[in-house]
Amino acid sequence: MAETVYITGHKNPDSDSICSSIAYAEFKNKFENKYIPVRQGKLNQETEFILKYFNVPAPEYIETVKTQVSDLNIDKAVHVSKDVSIKTAWMIIQKYKIKTLPIVDKNERLIGIVTLSDITKKYMDTNENNMIAKSNTTLKNIIETINGNLVFGCEQMLNTSGKVVITAMSTESLGPFISKNDIVITGDREDVQIASIELGANVLIITGNPNISKSTLDKAKESNCILITTNYDTYTASRLISQSVPVEYVMTTEKIVSFNLDDFIDEIKDKMLQTRYRSYPVVDDNNKVKGLISRYHLISQNKKKVILLDHNEKSQSVDGIEEADIIEIIDHHRVGDIETKKPIYFINRPVGSTATIIANLYFEN
Repeated sequence: MAETVYITGHKNPDSDSICSSIAYAEFKNKFENKYIPVRQGKLNQETEFILKYFNVPAPEYIETVKTQVSDLNIDKAVHVSKDVSIKTAWMIIQKYKIKTLPIVDKNERLIGIVTLSDITKKYMDTNENNMIAKSNTTLKNIIETINGNLVFGCEQMLNTSGKVVITAMSTESLGPFISKNDIVITGDREDVQIASIELGANVLIITGNPNISKSTLDKAKESNCILITTNYDTYTASRLISQSVPVEYVMTTEKIVSFNLDDFIDEIKDKMLQTRYRSYPVVDDNNKVKGLISRYHLISQNKKKVILLDHNEKSQSVDGIEEADIIEIIDHHRVGDIETKKPIYFINRPVGSTATIIANLYFEN
């Protein structure tokens, strides 16, 4: 997409300033459609009459050309809903090499953020075997996380009030470990499978991708116990299942620091220095996530590109001109005090109006 270039006359614009901006934008857009005429004040009566007579819309008003977040090449807007598993969130963070993952509602509005440290901190809490119960995860998340196959049951049958239990003992020893509504992970042992169901397991995960016996399946149906198989071994399945909890369980929702597309760079620098997060969500006026920004983007910032018409003095130019990239000047006044960092296309002719210069460009081309 072509980068926008603003064409502007001086403050308190007269007809020459406005008409020249409109005409030059039209001229430039015949070659590359990225030029927008703008103005720095109200139209006078003469200019209003001219535009109305020729049925030409007035240039939009622009208050400043200071660099804004919208001018930067921020990172792509990657976000997830609060219901996805932390495993999915982790994979997205790794895939896109981002430090912060925005969490959004169904309308893509920001409701929280999650970072790698949020996920690892919760995952390393090995004493929390009731994480599934606390997080109210879904059966869909559990199956996806352990690469499982649903043999019997449905989402409505899931009761997450229990804990996760890994059985590595005889059937006689199971009693003290398994309670009603627990999620039990076990291997290809029919006696342990049936005993776990009888003790009240709500979900039975059988590892090693075995063939389920008729006795186990019948007992599961009789007891309304969800039956899942997985090709993972018992250790891997038990390690992965905690990653099935929804990202809502680990996300940060309070004191979120985010920036708007219209925020000015000099203003967000201070906030970044005060908070020092690795990256920050960028939202629009409806709080919809549009991307991520980090300190790196401020170093490699893009400036607004501007063409000045009918003036070349800083005092007459748009606010923030010192932060903009002036690429052209066309004027018929004296040479003023505008400075540029590189050579530019500069036309300055002793004629009656800038419009005369613009008209000659049309004739010459």
